[in-house]
Amino acid sequence: MSWTAANGREITDEMIDRWRKSYEQGEFPEDGRTVGGVIMGRPPLSTDKSPAHGTPS
Repeated sequence: MSWTAANGREITDEMIDRWRKSYEQGEFPEDGRTVGGVIMGRPPLSTDKSPAHGTPS
């Protein structure tokens, strides 16, 4: 099965499986791309009323 991303890139089941395996090992996939910097830490919970990470308080 495959899907087309918003940018037109085809995403296949095989790609998702490779990404999953890499992420489970704490690695970034070889064919992966990021659009921003890495933010360390846990994202806030949906019930968390504190400001988002990286936001001045």
